[in-house]
Amino acid sequence: KVKGLFIITPEALTGTDIVVRAGDTTKEKLGEHPVGGLIYAEQNFKDEQQLKEMLSNTASYSKYPIFLSVEEEGGSISRLAKAGLAANVGDMKAIGEGQDTARAKEAGATIGGYLSGYGFNLAFAPVADVAMDGNETIGDRSFGNNAGEVSTMVAASVEGFAESGVSACLKHFPGLGCTDEDTNAGMASTEKTLEDFETTDFLSFQAGIDAGVEFVLVSHLSVPGITGDNTPSSLSEQMITEVLRGNLGFEGIVVTDAMNMGAITEYYTSDQAAVMALQAGADMILMPEDFETAYNGVLEAVNNGTLTEERIDESLRRIYRVKYKDKVEE
Repeated sequence: KVKGLFIITPEALTGTDIVVRAGDTTKEKLGEHPVGGLIYAEQNFKDEQQLKEMLSNTASYSKYPIFLSVEEEGGSISRLAKAGLAANVGDMKAIGEGQDTARAKEAGATIGGYLSGYGFNLAFAPVADVAMDGNETIGDRSFGNNAGEVSTMVAASVEGFAESGVSACLKHFPGLGCTDEDTNAGMASTEKTLEDFETTDFLSFQAGIDAGVEFVLVSHLSVPGITGDNTPSSLSEQMITEVLRGNLGFEGIVVTDAMNMGAITEYYTSDQAAVMALQAGADMILMPEDFETAYNGVLEAVNNGTLTEERIDESLRRIYRVKYKDKVEE
């Protein structure tokens, strides 16, 4: 059950340097570690046939349905397009400037279409952040700086992904468009209050949620104006359970941003961060710095009562509701 809460790289699964095929090692390791998902990057892609075969084999080797995921936003963050395996739909800022929701929907459908063709079923996109003027952390990955306009674009993009059969994931809640600090490097914080977010980024996240998005990725942004301290949002019960689930009404899968980023690794061990994220209400842990340590930490937390098995089951229900959405009526 615990292993099903992790999304890790194929390298973290197999213990090899670069994975470009799924053979006996992948089969063996998936038997030992039935993780909830895998996330791939450019180093894993060689050509169309290789990619399709790798993903097809991986899916067949997994005892349980598995999320096969990639960051594919369009523009600068497009792993497959950068590897020459798809045409780049362009950055979202350009689409946002045209205020053409049909184009935003088409971009989502196009990306989802080619991802599905290769065998992916989860895209870490679209970006729902509202990028303030001059922001370089998110920049042209965002549809723009007008919350209302970004909201309509995000909703359209989510609808496009849904038509392709690939799950979309809104990111980076509560919104990284307000800071120039980078959570890859270390702590990033904002002075924005709950009311500030409610008139900016929350509008676009709400629009994506209302459009039926199945995942929301929570960033490591510290929001002391809401939480009272510098706890990253990804580890904050206030941000995940009270705000995202309570205020915005999100009932789908909450996934953390990559846990190997400096905003986490400089302040927490892999097991501490994983346990805190689950305590806060997250469902899936993305790319812990050390998967074995994180997994064993969560298992120990369940065994000693820090986390309950019911809490694990709650997340698994959300995960399997998506994994089996085409197979069962709840």
